[in-house]
Amino acid sequence: MKELNPQKVFVQYRDNIRPYEPVRSRLYTITHSDITAELFVFVGQNYAEDQVTRMRDEVRIAWELYREGYALIGSVIVDGDGVIGNAHLRDEIFYNEMPTALQALRQADRFLFDKEPNLDNTPVYIHFISNNPIYNKTYDFGVIGTYK
Repeated sequence: MKELNPQKVFVQYRDNIRPYEPVRSRLYTITHSDITAELFVFVGQNYAEDQVTRMRDEVRIAWELYREGYALIGSVIVDGDGVIGNAHLRDEIFYNEMPTALQALRQADRFLFDKEPNLDNTPVYIHFISNNPIYNKTYDFGVIGTYK
């Protein structure tokens, strides 16, 4: 996993979400700039649709009840109607860059994790959405605490 520069991670809280609470209604939209290598994490009760571009390279993640606690369940769009780019290449990039996106989420919402350290044990599952069954998969990225 490559080293994340915390100075390149920016967070914006929306919809009455605060740095420390609530957990369950938090939805994350993670985007980036190819030019500056900055990562943007939007935390709200809704996904940041205003930040979604034609490239559809955002990561969406939500807290969901899972077993006796929570799971972070997310998705990326590999291909489909209106999506720009080669599915194989997009799949590879999303898979290889997901640890960086998860580091950005963990960094951006560090105040929540500091307040509730047990949340670092939360499993992360990301669905790669594709019309092609080769790419339409859900990956287990371990627990979010791995990405501190």
